[in-house]
Amino acid sequence: MNFLFLKFLHVGSMFLATALAVGPSVLLYLIARTRDVGAIRRAFGHATTVFRAGGAFYGLGLLFGFAAALTGQIDLTAQWLITAYVLVGVLIATNLVFERWTRRVDRSVGESAGEPSPDLIEAIRARAPLASLATMVTLTLLIVFVMVVKPSLFG
Repeated sequence: MNFLFLKFLHVGSMFLATALAVGPSVLLYLIARTRDVGAIRRAFGHATTVFRAGGAFYGLGLLFGFAAALTGQIDLTAQWLITAYVLVGVLIATNLVFERWTRRVDRSVGESAGEPSPDLIEAIRARAPLASLATMVTLTLLIVFVMVVKPSLFG
């Protein structure tokens, strides 16, 4: 495959991964804040599937990115790429923190009948999901900046 096609597959996969990670995370957070037990149960019941799809696209994006770099003779140890690797690693960790929160909400809503249980209210009030969302958005923007501008941070 040629460089431009692999680059397209890399960018497309990363866009899909971001759409499946950040978009649904924002919606899940907002749905949880409504305290509507039925809506929370329905939405959070699909979270794992959506996040797995996002993770698969992150994986494909990374593979296509490495293939594009090798095909285009891009140095895999360039400072801007190493910066991107670190940012993507932190982004994945942040996504996992948010996913852990969604599992907690899903477990807690399972106990609730009509009104939110104390465990569900505690999960909804947690600060971690909002911090994770803000971090996800910030890291995504930083990754786009690094990939487009290719700054030399240490030289």
